[in-house]
This record gives sequence, structure tokens and C-alpha cells, in this order.
Amino acid sequence: MTSTTTSTTTPTITPARRRVFILITIALPFIALAVVEIALRLFGFGGYPPFIRSVGTLPQGEQLCIVEPAASKPYFFANPTRPGYAEQSSFIMPKPKDTLRIFLIGESAAKGYPQPRNLAMSEFLQTMLGDVLPQKRVEVINLGTTAVASFPLVYQVQDALRYQPDWLVFYVGNNEFFGAYGTASINAAGTMPLWALKLMRAARGLALVQAVESVVRAGADENRTLMEQMIGQTFIACDSPLREAAARNLQANLGDMLDQVKAAGVAALVCTTASNESGLAPLGQDDVSNLSGASQQEFNELLRQAAAGCCMQSAQVVELLGKAALLAPRSALTQFMLANAQANAGDLVAARKAFLLARDLDTMPWRPISVTEQAIRDTAVAHGVLLCDIAFKFRNMSARGATDWELLDDHVHPSLQGQVQAARAMAQDVALAIAHTNGLANTAANATTNATANATAPTPIPAQSGASITSLNDPSNWNTYAQRLGSNPFDTYRVNHTLRTLFGIGFMKNNNKQAFDRYESACKNFESTLSPSMLEAAREWQTSKPHAGGMRPLTGMEARVLLRENKTEQALALYQIAQTQVPNYTSWKLEYIYFTLACQERLAQQQFKDSTALVNAQGASAAAPPSTQTNINSAPVNFLTESQLQQAADGIAEGNFLLRQGFSESGFTERYVGRLHQLRGEWSQAISYLLAARPRMAAEDLVACDQALFMSYIKTGNTSAARQLVNEGIEKSGRFAPVYQQLRSQQ
Repeated sequence: MTSTTTSTTTPTITPARRRVFILITIALPFIALAVVEIALRLFGFGGYPPFIRSVGTLPQGEQLCIVEPAASKPYFFANPTRPGYAEQSSFIMPKPKDTLRIFLIGESAAKGYPQPRNLAMSEFLQTMLGDVLPQKRVEVINLGTTAVASFPLVYQVQDALRYQPDWLVFYVGNNEFFGAYGTASINAAGTMPLWALKLMRAARGLALVQAVESVVRAGADENRTLMEQMIGQTFIACDSPLREAAARNLQANLGDMLDQVKAAGVAALVCTTASNESGLAPLGQDDVSNLSGASQQEFNELLRQAAAGCCMQSAQVVELLGKAALLAPRSALTQFMLANAQANAGDLVAARKAFLLARDLDTMPWRPISVTEQAIRDTAVAHGVLLCDIAFKFRNMSARGATDWELLDDHVHPSLQGQVQAARAMAQDVALAIAHTNGLANTAANATTNATANATAPTPIPAQSGASITSLNDPSNWNTYAQRLGSNPFDTYRVNHTLRTLFGIGFMKNNNKQAFDRYESACKNFESTLSPSMLEAAREWQTSKPHAGGMRPLTGMEARVLLRENKTEQALALYQIAQTQVPNYTSWKLEYIYFTLACQERLAQQQFKDSTALVNAQGASAAAPPSTQTNINSAPVNFLTESQLQQAADGIAEGNFLLRQGFSESGFTERYVGRLHQLRGEWSQAISYLLAARPRMAAEDLVACDQALFMSYIKTGNTSAARQLVNEGIEKSGRFAPVYQQLRSQQ
């Protein structure tokens, strides 16, 4: 018998193959993540959009560049439904000859909030420098972005330096606690070191992270204001490490930005930021944590006596509050009351000290505090750049020793006067530095420009710099600049309503109800002067949601009401202002160009009719305008001047540029290009644009578009198309059918 033995051999894996297998196993998850990352980027997730981008080539060959309003959105990862934004503005590259290009860097205060864009500090700065430097074409491009801390601005400066700036002006430091990447914000990393913030920014730039967060945050409450959404920590004690971290971050980030500017060979002006110190009571919960038992009772009694001290001498009230402040040295409200008492007693030096201490003790520091303010000064000095100490200048302009409502609208946003005065301070320093560079100022004058915060008087601009020197050196004529740039009662109401809403927020209203009452009263008083139709337009404006980078101007909405009521001159004035309140190269701009010219055309027509009636009454043609003297009964071909016709042509060119670049989602660009062609008497050219606009129009907008299209059909003799349009409108437009019936009667 024979036995057979079967042996089984196991394949041997070589060490090299084993290593490859292990590497593949480890790499597979990363490969999968990379595939997902690439796929998500195809759907628009991932990365950070540029703060400035080129949108296309203009007919003359230059590149049109715009400030991208929503570029900061990825920094608002914790509240993506309500991010901060910048104002859209545009400029061309390469920079034109003899252009002085300035970028203004900062947060919402630099942006000009709550003023409209034509009354922001950047516009005043541009106007003032244009006055004193008439040989230059001055551009001030505002990059101010709502609700960001200084960290995101580092990357904004990187972008700005690619576009041939001559100066960067920094008005930063308001949002180091509650702005995006602030130390106490929901969009924050607390006291993380800066290298960790950069690492976190890189991680949040991944498409996978952004996609997941878009799902997680999809249910965010859009009804809460941006201020409410940004708060991550509501109580920040005066000795909290978050305060030093805020100052440290600001100093490091501002220093980083100044290093970039210096490396690019660009000039810089650094400004301290102003806040409402003597008008605004502390916003946070008062810190009296050290009081208990008998000391609490004594403290309350001192406050009661001080509050009831209407018959006391001011010095007695100061004494009572001084004792209370000693008992509760962390109480911001007590310091604020003490400061007011000292101001009432005429001791402005002590009042200023107490007002600033009250601001610093505020447990909800929406205003910059002393350590962040000093960080700005120290950074400017350390980097050898010009310092414009606006916070100090504003205090010296204020009657109570510290900055008040006259210069601030709320906690950190300058009033209309404050916008002008901040711009004036900036313009003085920039103009003087340029004058010195050009050999127009002596060394002593330049030394004054570099003065520290102890300087009290502005340095006069050398007369050689240009015209209007007196206006720039004189701070008392701020209203002249405001009127020149279009201040008006409707925008005053716009600001008052915005602030009424702001001070209606719970934590703002708690200790500052008088501010809410003040703006509420101002709004109601103005509303009582409006006609029902104009009040309705104001209500509509209040409920309209802002677009990224701007809100529809109230001036334009009220102008349309006035135009419907045949108050053409008043409508024209508001439309001209509205043009300055919207970005160039937008359908908004085309709309206001059209209505401005339409008002001017209507006024010219009325003047022609009046002069014709006068001639007929007098039986003499000598009184008729030159354009009508050949035949008094025949109307001129066009009532617009050559300059106005050129404005229409320029608007058409802007509109066609937008359409070539694909900016036609709403149809309004096509609509107003068509209307501008009609103003020029180009009725046939208008038809294709109006037809392209119709499918995207609805309700009143569709009716208005059809009225314009009907006019073009009639003017070009296409009565069958006009009849078809009218019949369709009568059949399908519902409540608007009478409008189409009226058109049919005009055929």
C-alpha cells in the first residue's frame, strides 16, 4: 500500500509588495477625499474668491476690475446666511496716467455705514484730495467690509496691492472682538495664535468643509441681525485674556499688512478708529461681581442719592458717584455716570478719563478699547508710517471731553459730520505728504504730519497744492461738503431708520433706550411730512432686502413717485443723487441714468411748450428757442442736449459690456439699454433689447417694458406687432388690462 503526502505552499509576499500594499491602503482614503474635493469644487465650493477681480475688457482695451462684495463670505462660516460684505465699485487697469489711486481698508465704519455710498468718508476723501491736487485724477476705492476683524483684511491687502495703488489708508480696529475671526465672535478661534488662525483659514477653504458646513448651517436664523449673529461670548470681563488677545491680533495683522505695503513700495496712512464714548452708555451686563452684603447696599444707596440729586451741586453728585466707583471698580455704568457728572461740573479732563474707562470696562466691547487703540498707534510707529489719530482728534472736537453723538451715529460708525471730519483728517495728511514728496513743503511741516497723538491742531495744507485750501483746513464747513455730495432729507431718514432698527436690538436698547427713542422720533417726524404715496415708497424700501454690496436707494424710489405725480424737477434732483449711490456697470446705474435723462427730456419738452405758447400769444417768433425758430409748429427731433445724448450713449455702452459678460439675469440691463436707445431716437435699435427683457419681467415691470416696446413698434411703423402686443396684454395681464386698452386707443 502506497501513501501519498500532499503539501500546500502559501505564496510569499515580498517586503517591497507589502510596502506598496500598505501605502495603497493608507492612500485610498486620501484619494477618495481628493476626488470628492475636486468634484465639489466643480460645483462652486472651496477656496476664497478674490476681493478684487477683472470682469472683462472694455472697448478701449483696458480691463474693468470690480470690488467683489461677497468675497468675504467664506470668513462667515458660522453664519453663512448673513455674511458681511463690501460695496461694489470699479476701476480700470492699467492705471490711467496722472491717477492717484488709494485703497481704503477697514470694516463697516470705513465702508461708511449707515450713510449711503455717496456720503461715505471715501467719497469725501476723494473729493477733498481732488480739490487740493487738481493735477491728479483721484480715485479712492473703498474696500471697507462689514463685520470682519483684522485677520481677513490681511488677504484683502494682498489683493489690493496687485492693482497699482499709490496709497493704502487703514481705518481698522473696530471688530477685534465680534468680527469674523475676532476673539469673541461666533466666527472665531478665541485666543488661538495667529499661525493657528492661518491653518484654520486654510482648512475652511477646503470644498469638503464648506459643503458640510453649508448643510449644517442651512437652518440658520435669518431674522436675527448680523450683530446678533456675530456674538460668540456675551460677557467679557475687564481682565479677560480675550482683551489682550484682541490687541495682540490687531497689532500682528496690521503689522503684516504694513509689511506687505512696504515691500510693494506703496505709501500708507494708519488711522485710529473713533467710537461714541460720552453719548453711548456701556452695552454689556454691568460687572458688580465684587459686591456683596453691606457693600452692595451702600453702593445702591450712593447711586440712589446721585440719581435723585437734582437739587445738589454738581460737585456733590461727583463725590457720591466717586465713592460708588471705588466700591465697584469694575462697574462700567458707574464710571459712565461719574463721567457725565464730571462733564456737567466742567471738569472735562476727569470726564474724558472716566468716559474712556467706562468704555474699557464694558463687558460687551463693541467699541475699540484702549489696548486695541494703542496697538494701532504702536504699530504705525514701529513700521514708520504716517499716523492719523482720528480717535484723539474727535475727542478734541467734542464738547464733553470725549466723542459724542455729533460725530458718531451709534457705537463706532461716524455720523455725516463724522464722515466729513474723518476724511478731512486723512486728506490733510495725505496731501501734506504728497506735497513734501514733491518738494512743496518744508521739513518742519512734514514733521508735524508725523506728530503723535498729542497734536491738537491740524496742519494747514501748503497753498501750492491746489485750490480750495481753505475748505480743507476749516473743520467748521463740513456741511458744505455734505451738500456738495448730495445730502438730502430722504437719506437722513434712511440713516435714522437704520439706526432705529439697530438700537431696537435688545442689548443695544437695554442701556441706551434714549438712542432708540431719538431715532424713532426722528423717523416719525419725517414720515408725518410725507404724502401717502411717498410714505408707501418709504415702507416698501424698509422691507426690501439688500443685495450683496448695496441696498436700493430710497432716493430713487421716492423719485419715481414724484415723477408719477409730475413733480419732475424734484424727481430729477433725487435721480441725480441716486446715480451716485449705486455702482457703475450695474442695471441700477442704467436705470437711474435713464430716469435722469427722461426727467431732463420732460422738462425740456415743457419749456418748449411754454415758449411755443408764449410765441403764439405774442404773435412773434423771436421769443422762441433757436431750435424751434424755423417752424414753430414742428417739434424738435430730440429735446436732449448733445451732452445728455452722449450720457445715454455711454450708458448703452456700459449695458452692452454687461451683456457681453453675461450680467443679464434680471432682464433690467436689456430693458434700460432699450430705453436709452429710445431717448436717443433710436427706436428700431431698442426693439431687440426690450424683447430680450420681456421674458424676465413681471407685473408692473412687464407692463412698463411693453409700453416702451409698443412705442418702438409705432415709431418704426410696425403696427401689426404693436396690435399683437396690446391684444396679448389685454388678454393675459389681468389687473393691468386697462393699461393695454389705453395703448390700443393710441394706435
